[in-house]
Amino acid sequence: MAGGLERVYGTEEDKVNCSFYIKIGACRYENKCQRIHSIPPISQTILFKHMYQNSPMEVAIASGNAVSQAGIEEALEKFENFYEDVFLKLAEFGEIEDLIVCENIGDHLVGNVYVKYTSELFAESCFNALQNLSYENRPLQMEYSPVLDFSSAKCKQYIDGTCQRGGACNYLHLKKIATKFKKSLFNQMYEEHPEYREKKEKEVSEKSPKKNKKKEKKSKKKKSSSRESSRRNSIERQKMINDWNETGIQNVSQAQKMMYGNNMPAPVYTPKVSMKTSPELLQLQLQLAALKEQLAAIKMS
Repeated sequence: MAGGLERVYGTEEDKVNCSFYIKIGACRYENKCQRIHSIPPISQTILFKHMYQNSPMEVAIASGNAVSQAGIEEALEKFENFYEDVFLKLAEFGEIEDLIVCENIGDHLVGNVYVKYTSELFAESCFNALQNLSYENRPLQMEYSPVLDFSSAKCKQYIDGTCQRGGACNYLHLKKIATKFKKSLFNQMYEEHPEYREKKEKEVSEKSPKKNKKKEKKSKKKKSSSRESSRRNSIERQKMINDWNETGIQNVSQAQKMMYGNNMPAPVYTPKVSMKTSPELLQLQLQLAALKEQLAAIKMS
């Protein structure tokens, strides 16, 4: 009996506990849900509800609408300022394993921020220290979260670029953050709190002492690099912008494929006009689009 309960716990077969809340730490039905939302008494993960305030530009991006490059860069700058500010503050209470921010625009997920610490003690220290405090003049809404594995909470279709629900999806769509920028924040955390790194290195050395000796030799050759003022790799940032620009076309193509199957009509190309698009370039784009449609029609006939 007990084994059967363990097997169904947190799954769609569980008629008592809300599987969405267990996986994601939030449910669209919230307090009206017919299943139980069991907030853990303590956890490595803390959820800050609706902490991040999206600009209209960010809502447009999350909805898959076409946005100018200048608008995307402005949205990235705003988000990176927030991420840096919050990350370094939360790192004061303990070693962070991950910090994620939701891009979803559903009422139960919009602006949600999750921080996962490497231990429950660090999370408890943070939770106690930030009680009754505010961020940007808005009271913090905090609770321990059951989510310990973000991989099961993330939307797989969003990662593949095929999610049709956009910002309204009930699985996590994470705001993109450049790897180099995020890594620089972790480096700064370890520079400002060397005790975190020492603890981690001790744990690693206990598990594999031989490998640790090799790493020590390599680390002596490298100088400790301080965090640069440059916060992201320009190539990676441009890729993020390109990914956002392609989201709208991918969503339309996927929807057409599901609707028409093998009889899908020739794709219609609509150029995205940004603030930097000249009339001459737009004319060339339209001519190219017409040629592509003609070629597609020839292939189908």
